Amino acid sequence: MPSQKQEFTFPGQTTDQLLLFAYGTFLELNWTPKYAGPNAIIGYTPRSWNKYDDEILVEAADGTMSITSSFVHNESFDMMGKNKKHINDFMVAFEKVRSSEPKPEWTAAIENLRTQTVETVTTQTKQAEEIDKVMKLSGSNLYVTYGIIAINVVVFILMAINGAGVFDANALVHIRWGSNYSPLTLSGDWWRLITCVFIHFGIIHLVMNTYALYMAGVYLEPMLGKTKYIVAYLTTGIFASLASLWWHSEGVNSAGASGAIFGLYGVFLALLFTNLIPKQMRTSLLQSIGVFVVFNLIYGARAGVDNAAHVGGLLSGMIIGFIFYLLLKKEDKGTKSNLVLLGITTVAVLSAWMYLNSPGNKIGPERREVELNYLKQVKFPDGEKFYEKYKEFADSDEKIVNMFNDGTVNYSEWLSKNESNMQQELEKATNIITNMEKI
Repeated sequence: MPSQKQEFTFPGQTTDQLLLFAYGTFLELNWTPKYAGPNAIIGYTPRSWNKYDDEILVEAADGTMSITSSFVHNESFDMMGKNKKHINDFMVAFEKVRSSEPKPEWTAAIENLRTQTVETVTTQTKQAEEIDKVMKLSGSNLYVTYGIIAINVVVFILMAINGAGVFDANALVHIRWGSNYSPLTLSGDWWRLITCVFIHFGIIHLVMNTYALYMAGVYLEPMLGKTKYIVAYLTTGIFASLASLWWHSEGVNSAGASGAIFGLYGVFLALLFTNLIPKQMRTSLLQSIGVFVVFNLIYGARAGVDNAAHVGGLLSGMIIGFIFYLLLKKEDKGTKSNLVLLGITTVAVLSAWMYLNSPGNKIGPERREVELNYLKQVKFPDGEKFYEKYKEFADSDEKIVNMFNDGTVNYSEWLSKNESNMQQELEKATNIITNMEKI
């Protein structure tokens, strides 16, 4: 974060004198002195609706004083030179304050700040220890998260080389690589429930999911441990895929890690609803995670986004999260924990088997053969776009035929009823044919 530091000399001035004048300078500028130590005072500039408060650190030693102005709210640049201005403002006010005697109450105020600072640091240290005991953030690594990200990236690159597209996805290539394509998943390709979690429709899809996965993994992988983390990711991915198949009963070609990622966020939300994580961190995390989930569910309501997979992953993740809470609360890492993880995995596998083999869902070999033959025949790069246009043309053709056979006996009556719609459909069909020629 941007900061600037300047040093000044004041021959003959002691450390205590410089700190007293520094405290008076904060008051002179209406800045808030907040922390103090034996040789330093920290204060903050005023905060308003259109600007953050900035941190001012004053460090003193006999005859010298340094001023450091810093941004503390994740700003990237100091485009307006605010830090330099803060230091200049401070030194102008400092010289004014130094021209008169320090007020007696400043000494007591600094001592109070020092006492409060020690108490604050002690409290924060204790809270950090409590948080780390549960979340295990110190000394942790994210090998599994990085591994999943690496798999997704490598698969994306290989698929792009195979013609899947970098920005505009070719869904036929995604089917060949293992997307959750209803006619094949429901006719024997059960493995598509898992492989689809590592496939993405375009680089934007991949980047967004990678970011969301990393943000969840930073907290969850250390807290859950690698085995629980992997089980949560894969099983919620399965449930997300099943939810997608169930919701899109007319058929779907779905892929992406977002269902499993929503599963991880579901696990996180469940843990945040308990008292496992200390309150001071739980509240802020619950707000940020809650906003993230709600926003993405609303965004997912738009066309082209498989929100069913998101919801399926989220709900299954929350259930698994509450189960994990019981294990984490007792810090159980033995046989009981392994049995629970085996149970969760078994439920996911049995749920998949039951759904895929249900008479109302299972697709027979005849339909499967038709789909496989089609996929074998469509070899050209833009085959999927051509096929989509063909389906649009077939729909228009069907509407035109239905207009001719609408049962109206009288010609003039039929003409007044269908002429406008007939003309629109004919123009639409003509445009589709023209566009198909350009593919």
